[in-house]
Amino acid sequence: MQHQKVVELDLPCGVFYNLKYLVLDLDGTLTTDGRWIEGVVERLKAVSQLLTVYILTSDTNQTVHELTQSLIENNDIHIITLAAGRGDVQKLEFIANIGCEYTAAIGNGCNDAIMLKNASLGICIIGKEGASKEAIFASKVVFTSICDALDIFLRKNRMIATLRK
Repeated sequence: MQHQKVVELDLPCGVFYNLKYLVLDLDGTLTTDGRWIEGVVERLKAVSQLLTVYILTSDTNQTVHELTQSLIENNDIHIITLAAGRGDVQKLEFIANIGCEYTAAIGNGCNDAIMLKNASLGICIIGKEGASKEAIFASKVVFTSICDALDIFLRKNRMIATLRK
């Protein structure tokens, strides 16, 4: 995959992030009960100016087609419906194919945990649908708002303040 966008972050503690991709879970992370969480679409569009954005879903609420219409004009946000079966393994394989070392991932469920653990930057969201303990422990950062999580890509000083040691 060709790529020009990069978010580089050189933390004072010697940790360096060279992010090209943001991979997100849909249900429970970006949506609640099959509807976009307020403020998410605008932030996804803004983040897609910095990183290529992939949204992975099993389409639990059967709303992916409707939700895609909100993002149709944006060419750097891609929604991918996973096959039936092991979503956790499919998510891990997806980030491995694009490069775990270049990927930030956001999720909340058990099926997100191995993706969060293997991404360069794993972020867990504890939203209205909650979060699994596996996802929480697999992440480097935990937020109670997806909008706040997306904002750390738009306001790098927040990321530095949270991730430095």
